[in-house]
Amino acid sequence: MKKFKISTVQSETLNWSIGLFIAFSLVNIVDHWTGAPTEGSTSLTETFATVQSSSAIQIAESILVCATQLVMWEVFRRCLNNSKHFFLQLAMIVIMVLSVLGTAAVCYRALLPAHDIMMETPREEALIQTFRGYNNVVIGLLNLFLGIGLVRKFRGSIRLYGMSIILCPILIFLTGGVFYYMYNEVGGLSMTAIDTYGTILTLIVFVLGLIPSIALRGSMSADITEEDIDEEDASQA
Repeated sequence: MKKFKISTVQSETLNWSIGLFIAFSLVNIVDHWTGAPTEGSTSLTETFATVQSSSAIQIAESILVCATQLVMWEVFRRCLNNSKHFFLQLAMIVIMVLSVLGTAAVCYRALLPAHDIMMETPREEALIQTFRGYNNVVIGLLNLFLGIGLVRKFRGSIRLYGMSIILCPILIFLTGGVFYYMYNEVGGLSMTAIDTYGTILTLIVFVLGLIPSIALRGSMSADITEEDIDEEDASQA
């Protein structure tokens, strides 16, 4: 099978979800660039940064991004259920649960009072960071398992989605490693140059983060043609 068949309603739901996910992700990356308002900021940037620094706005962004992902994953989970792939469906369910827990941790951290970066990290915030670290590792391993399963058992757009959830996290990790190396090991770079490279790498990470969701949308369609069905699937129908 190259694509999962879904209903027209599910297709429209996915279209809205992927659109909102991209929109909220763009807001997040702009938030990353603006940061807290400073004296040298333009009036527009300062206004946006002031709004984005609000805990309520940060929590709303995290919840909305997570919600749009959950909607897309749930449609995909139902497709896995219909195709009788129990363990792949189980991995998808655990990923969804852990993503909700990770978002809850982000929201809780946003409610904590700010502290001086020169001071020791409060115990409560340190626990949240540790939890998020382990949580992301488990999600990464589950995505690896899910991706390998999709690559082995499916073809076409479904296999492409499986490859994306394997390769994109690896590329994101390597991109982070490049920035760490440049920041700590490469001499002679000014802060302006580091900021420029950081912006470029942030854009690369942003694009790599969108690819799996776009591939996920492409793996499901309300209009399935004969080319999207393997001979083996047709013989079993």
